[in-house]
Amino acid sequence: MTTSLTSILENARNQSGAKIHFDANDNVRAAYKTGTAVAGALPLLGQVPANLATYFREDGTLRETPAGRLSVSSFLLDPMTIAAAHSRAAAAGAHLLIREDAIAPRPIGAGPDIPVMQRETSGFSVIKPMPLAVVADGANAAVSTALPVWSATVDWDSEAASPTFGAAFRIERADYRRRALDGSLDELLSASILAGVGRAADVALLSALAAANVANFSLAAVAAQGLRFADLAALVGTSATGAAVGQDGVLRAAGVQAELTDATAGTFVGAFNQAAVILDREVRVVADRHSLDGELLVTVFTSAAALIPRSGVFFKVAA
Repeated sequence: MTTSLTSILENARNQSGAKIHFDANDNVRAAYKTGTAVAGALPLLGQVPANLATYFREDGTLRETPAGRLSVSSFLLDPMTIAAAHSRAAAAGAHLLIREDAIAPRPIGAGPDIPVMQRETSGFSVIKPMPLAVVADGANAAVSTALPVWSATVDWDSEAASPTFGAAFRIERADYRRRALDGSLDELLSASILAGVGRAADVALLSALAAANVANFSLAAVAAQGLRFADLAALVGTSATGAAVGQDGVLRAAGVQAELTDATAGTFVGAFNQAAVILDREVRVVADRHSLDGELLVTVFTSAAALIPRSGVFFKVAA
């Protein structure tokens, strides 16, 4: 599979939409229509090519002025660093993980191969300190049925648990003549796609929190979960519920330091380091030269699954 956006778009531009067969005398014997779509993927594992890394700073954030970029980078950069740098949830403490390769079925016994059904799941666990209490001499410790370990799993066959995120755009011939787009248009689009993975992670996590119907924020509820105040972070959505900027210039929601996001409407406070988003191994790209004027229709897909083992450590801020 093609793993470079430049190669994907170049192959799509060269699609003729027809297959022609010739005989030994170079006479046309048959001609039939073929598809003009080309598929490929941008992997989220490994290192970003040196020329593409120049569109980013060393911490993974996009450069606002590509005209000032170097021709090659002096540092190594991976796609997950880029995604985390553009994720407000990751900045608040959430973990960004990569979907592991599926475990191949193992043969059992001898004999012919037998087809099997296979599920692919991923998980994330958090641990709470063991609540040790005073026990009198000669007495037994009270038996607690609740283990101090919480786990959440996702089935990658479930559309609800691992939704697909996508975008589609058109590239006209004129776009490749715009010298104002410093560098290669293909590289600029690749940089945008990798940075967009971080926002997809935000949408996945914040949508899951909105669907979980978490409790309203209060300090008493936070203390009951065994959290420190320093464990908390807040993300303020487009409605800016409960958010205000203090005289010190710091944005806060319900007194908790916050950051803005366009990935949700509500405001959430919680221990984001106890949540994770698992990203698919790659970003899938389909480019189709569906018109005679050379215009390309490009569609981008990826998947992200939010894992929240302890929904009780998250709260919504009421108006």
